[in-house]
Amino acid sequence: MLIERTHDTFYFPPSSALWKVNREQVLLLGGARALLLQIAHPLVAEAVYDHSYVFSKPIKRLLRTLELTLALVFGTREEVLAAARTINQTHHPVKGVLSESVGSYAAGTSYDAHDPELTVWVYATLVEGAVSGYERFVGPLTPAEKQSFFEDSCELVGLLGVNKDYLPNSYDDLCLYMEDMIESGKVVVSRKACEIAPFIMAQTYPILRPLTLPPSRITVGLLPPTIRAQYGYTFSRWEEKALDAFCAWTRRTVPFLPAQVRYVWPYLRARRLLAEGS
Repeated sequence: MLIERTHDTFYFPPSSALWKVNREQVLLLGGARALLLQIAHPLVAEAVYDHSYVFSKPIKRLLRTLELTLALVFGTREEVLAAARTINQTHHPVKGVLSESVGSYAAGTSYDAHDPELTVWVYATLVEGAVSGYERFVGPLTPAEKQSFFEDSCELVGLLGVNKDYLPNSYDDLCLYMEDMIESGKVVVSRKACEIAPFIMAQTYPILRPLTLPPSRITVGLLPPTIRAQYGYTFSRWEEKALDAFCAWTRRTVPFLPAQVRYVWPYLRARRLLAEGS
């Protein structure tokens, strides 16, 4: 028996900026950048170091994170709520203390994956990373689209237990928040973040291997200069030009790719469900 699928079946409407941006497979090139920014927060790095299987099974962790993230965007109402429950349950035991002083954080500072400060930082890296990645690899977004993307993302982070009072008021405010976190030293790369980084950099989504630069160098080029330097990475002027050329090429090419190549599979699945219900 065929179950009818309509636009109302999905948590977010197919016309949303959230769908428009996150459907692009090329944005996965920015995934490692987002992860490196996340663990640039010392308490996030400590939590990942102590509780994640990033060292033993980095690819499994990458794919599981990707699966849950895309389920939150393109899932039916039931699937979105189930993914949120899974994430919340996974984060429940993630608690501990900082083993050594880092920046403004003293040794013994406690961390909890449900701490709004940490959740908001992780959320901000994903939102800003998706928007900046889209504009770098696909094309421009209007201010209204950026704000719409931001507002839908706030809805998502609310499902993860964060009160909206903790969130910035707009996409522009979110970018300013990230700049302040880095410039103030609240986000500063720790020794443990540097130990985790090579495992993140080694995770490559095969279909997105570019010809001009390896994915790890694209990741380095996309990082804010301050964070890049704290990780100990350099990026030459030649590499900057190569990255700019590659991004210009993707912006020209992506719009003409067939859907099966251009878009992530959860979006293709959602579109198929919509077609079956029409």
